[in-house]
Amino acid sequence: MRPNIRTLRNVALFSFVAITCGWIGVGVDKLLGEPSNLKSLGALIFISTPIVSMILLRFFGGDGWKDLPLKPRFKQNTRWYLFAIAVYPVVISITLLIGNLFGWVDVSKFSFMAYLPVLATAFLPEFLKNCFEESVWRGYLTVKMDQLTKNEWLVYLVVALVWQVWHLPYYLVFLDDAYLATFFPYGDVLFVIVSSIVIGVWTIMYTEIFFLSRSLLLVILMHSMEDALNPLISQGFAVISPDKALLVSPSFGIIPLLIYLGIGLYLRRIRKSKERLSL
Repeated sequence: MRPNIRTLRNVALFSFVAITCGWIGVGVDKLLGEPSNLKSLGALIFISTPIVSMILLRFFGGDGWKDLPLKPRFKQNTRWYLFAIAVYPVVISITLLIGNLFGWVDVSKFSFMAYLPVLATAFLPEFLKNCFEESVWRGYLTVKMDQLTKNEWLVYLVVALVWQVWHLPYYLVFLDDAYLATFFPYGDVLFVIVSSIVIGVWTIMYTEIFFLSRSLLLVILMHSMEDALNPLISQGFAVISPDKALLVSPSFGIIPLLIYLGIGLYLRRIRKSKERLSL
């Protein structure tokens, strides 16, 4: 089988498994008569199936392991590591500052010294989780799509679509409704629409920083920092007016989303400039 045909087949297989595994997990929980939550067998199926599929395709599907970007490339990517650590704290700080200035966000309970141990405690489990998640979305699907096409818009589209559909059972079933409502109190239908846009925008930024650095560790750090900042809202360090969450929610607000889109497109511009200079 020709390499491109094999890669296309494996991407299709992986994508099908990824977008169905969560719902299979929900079905397993129902068959067992157990509630679907983050501690259920169904959640384990949802979380583990993409990485297992990637491993099987690399071992037995002809993909191999040579293109797994494990080298950290610290020397070449010093500024991108700083970017990966800083981008979410900076954008979220700007968003909450804007919200506070307009009276949409109450940060009176925030204390850096009180929040720092919360951030540190949250970071390690998120880092471990994202070692698996980013090995799948950037370390496999993005790499394989890059091999199939040099049209980055198609890469964004496929990765974002599969990443979002994989998330749906997590958002709609496994994740506690009350916890989700602290970030987005507008109901499931609007949430699915907004979260799809968010993941699409994030995919541009993640793809471009990955293409610039070719470092899996770097995107793991960036994703982990984003996840570790969730206690800002969930633990009440910043309280957002429910009617303004669509504007200033750190994860789903329009203001941070526009900033991330600008960052992603700027990173794309940097990469394109480097590519032109190398010709």
